[in-house]
Amino acid sequence: MNRTDDARSASFERFYHARFPEIAGFVRRRADRADADDILAQIFSVAWRRFERIPEPPHDRLWLFVVARKSLAEHGRAQRRRHRLGFRLAQEAATAWPGGCRADNPFSESVLNAMSKLKPAEIEALQLVLWDQLTHPEAAAVLGCSTNAFEIRYRRARNAVRDQLAPDGPVRAGSGPASFSSTPVRENAS
Repeated sequence: MNRTDDARSASFERFYHARFPEIAGFVRRRADRADADDILAQIFSVAWRRFERIPEPPHDRLWLFVVARKSLAEHGRAQRRRHRLGFRLAQEAATAWPGGCRADNPFSESVLNAMSKLKPAEIEALQLVLWDQLTHPEAAAVLGCSTNAFEIRYRRARNAVRDQLAPDGPVRAGSGPASFSSTPVRENAS
């Protein structure tokens, strides 16, 4: 680390200590306690990357509030996407097993709970197809794997969620309705 880096780090540290309490309060009043620290880390990561472009005081304070507001909005969008995914999976599962939902156990929570037991790579496969509406070849390109490898990962994740949601235990190949097991795949328009 050279002198320029040391000076930048020291300057950022002063900025951080001066602005953190106020921004932390802003975020913690608007986000769940569990999410606030992640959002704050994101805000100050942006500040670090753009430190040379942050306006001079007192405008730096308002700039940081704008970054915090955008980070909170981004976090809210991500939460809504997760809820939509849970709802969509719940709809597919409810179609696959009519009457499988019970009022005392909301199905969307069951889906999210089932997904939380998956490996991160399997969750990502479901998210790319169901949240981001990517085709299997597109999702494979994003993950840097072959379409075949992606389809195996996606099928494994989908089946694991379906099996966890089955009212009578895991569904074996050919024993359950086709509606959940045959997720439509968009073809690339070439």
